[in-house]
Amino acid sequence: MLYENMVLSNRKQNFPENELQIATLNMNIIQKRIYKVLTENALLESGRPVVIAVSAGPDSISLLHILSFLYPATKRIAVYVDHGLRPDETVSEHTLVKKQAEICSAVFRSVSVDVIKEKEQKGCSLEEAARTLRYQILETIRESEDACCIAVGHTADDQAEEILLRLIRGCGRTGLSGMKLKNDYIIRPLLHESKEKLLEYLHALNIRYCVDSSNLAKDFLRNRVRLDLLVDLEKHYNKSIRRTLLQTAEILSAEDDLLEKLSLASFQKCVQHKQGKIHLSISDFSREPLAIRRRVLERICGQLESKPSFTKIELLLGLCSNTSGKEAHLSHGLRAIRGQVDITFFRPTEQRGYRGPAIINKTFAPIRIPGPGEFLVSELKQKLIISKLHGAQPPPDISQQLTISADHLLFPLLLRPPQEAERFWPLGAPGNKKISRFFSDLKIPRAERQLYPVLISGEKVAVIPGLRISENFKVTSQTQQLLLIQWIPA
Repeated sequence: MLYENMVLSNRKQNFPENELQIATLNMNIIQKRIYKVLTENALLESGRPVVIAVSAGPDSISLLHILSFLYPATKRIAVYVDHGLRPDETVSEHTLVKKQAEICSAVFRSVSVDVIKEKEQKGCSLEEAARTLRYQILETIRESEDACCIAVGHTADDQAEEILLRLIRGCGRTGLSGMKLKNDYIIRPLLHESKEKLLEYLHALNIRYCVDSSNLAKDFLRNRVRLDLLVDLEKHYNKSIRRTLLQTAEILSAEDDLLEKLSLASFQKCVQHKQGKIHLSISDFSREPLAIRRRVLERICGQLESKPSFTKIELLLGLCSNTSGKEAHLSHGLRAIRGQVDITFFRPTEQRGYRGPAIINKTFAPIRIPGPGEFLVSELKQKLIISKLHGAQPPPDISQQLTISADHLLFPLLLRPPQEAERFWPLGAPGNKKISRFFSDLKIPRAERQLYPVLISGEKVAVIPGLRISENFKVTSQTQQLLLIQWIPA
């Protein structure tokens, strides 16, 4: 356990009683800079609590004190998360954070998580497991407190390390633009401050803090980057490498914001959501610049919880240009199928580890339809509703393709899946055609065709519910009986 024991107690600080007194107090230079960052970027909402992640290290302790000084009338919840990895240090850290929270008049919360179990269950690194659980806990507390945000103590030094880490692991412009001041509910008020300046701030006010011994363990890549790579780059290549990395990130961040706006507009133009699936229009998508196309695909993967990677995006770009076959298997059971006009993204099953084909034929036993009523097809999660319409003509707001003449229908009808090479005469068509060809003409993706059964009268296909009635059963001026056919999600 490494512990900064420079003094036995904090020097009493002159905390203001409310935000209105801030302008009349003499803030030190760091407090002024951070106050400017908070206000100019609207990182906090007046009147709402803020959750502060406090590990007992110098960065998070600085964050706790600075926010407490600047926003004394705001409820602050200091949260210490015990990851269960350093039991010899936890007690001291817990005690220190609790004491500092009391000094700052902040609410103190302590939560324990099982990082080892999370690592084993998810098959991820120890760092990733700890980060995932930590943010889950912080978000849970934020929701329970109706807090406006979660403040974390990332600094300019952390930003430089993070950029190098992302470069080593491989990422695009978004990754190399670094961490943001605000990302959803996460805010980083110290992101422009160096650790050196924060230590000077703590020393000047005699504020105690702990030093995490794991920060010196070179088993972790982040520590090797901080302790070895950055030091070597400063010594032998660029003594201002940290500033250079931050300036590069600032440039890339501005460009990334612009590309994000452009790609969002493209996404909204090219993509449709339908019945839990995402459809990407190939014609619209193909007209976009490559940089925008990559981002649209990354957004699709993100929405479907399938982490995008360079290899995955290249596979999908190939699918769009029809150079990589008709189907792509992505992570977590996600599939992408190329149709005539679009690419459909969906999961054939709810199993995230599914490895089978994209199209799982969903069939069902034929259903006898004795007359009007509601009939559930649970296998397709759809429902057929047949109802009578009164009068010789259908109401003007009902589409003709869902309205059928019942004069020549032979009950009981039969609802079943289409048979191979089965034909029917679509309303308005010059003659019979295969149902599979009819699906192709309507540009219905192969993955969705199984959702459309046929309704049989005698030996003829009278209706494909949800799509078209047969010319043999169309409504005319001589029609006496009308039926409305609806095919809706159950």
